[in-house]
Amino acid sequence: MSPVAAPAASWRVIGASVRGTSHARGDIACQDAHAWRRLPGGALALAVADGAGSAAHAEAGARAAAAAAVDALAAGAATVHDGGWTALLDAALVAARNAVESAAEKRGVEARELSTTLIACVLTADSVIVAQVGDGAVIAAEEEGMRALTLPTSGEFANETVFITTPGAVEAAQRASWKGAARHLALFTDGLQGLALKHPARTPHEPFFAPLFAFAAEARDARDAEAQLAAFLSGPRVTARSDDDITLVLATRDHG
Repeated sequence: MSPVAAPAASWRVIGASVRGTSHARGDIACQDAHAWRRLPGGALALAVADGAGSAAHAEAGARAAAAAAVDALAAGAATVHDGGWTALLDAALVAARNAVESAAEKRGVEARELSTTLIACVLTADSVIVAQVGDGAVIAAEEEGMRALTLPTSGEFANETVFITTPGAVEAAQRASWKGAARHLALFTDGLQGLALKHPARTPHEPFFAPLFAFAAEARDARDAEAQLAAFLSGPRVTARSDDDITLVLATRDHG
């Protein structure tokens, strides 16, 4: 007998990628990007990417990786059976790496000039499945509280970031699969880590997330809500703690 599918969930999604104050001072473009798409059956595909500050075309790499990952998840979603999301996320990482390499080739530069991290995620009515290369994290909230499904990862040395084009990065990606009915989900890049995670435990800082999740749940106009989110991420409460580019994507279960 085929497994019974969980009832489809309806989600609201709000996301913003904003330029950090250090890049604003240097007149450098925002090197973060995000993308998301609704999948058949009510699931969501989401991705956030953080281009390397040392890469000449970092913003292009981040955009290419996030878009390619979500495109790959959308293209393969209809063929996924119970428990098959992990394999599709692996394919999405490969698609993202290929997209970055292709974008580099079109520009006539080495792929390292488009270096970027990547978090790709599938959110269903009763599960969250994630694949992550590099920094950033994914936070899930349920009735019992919040949990970090993934955490920032570094390379062989302290403060060394792993990028999607780093040799072996896709194979060594951090992977997580959680069964549960998430009420809210947050994906963010490393510019937000100082506010979003408690140190040294690196657990979710609930006083930071709780009002954001409440805001996402109450938002009715997506465009206005995203403008407000971008203003918050560019505002003094955040910039006092981080001068980096920041991406935050919030998904909340719609009960209305």
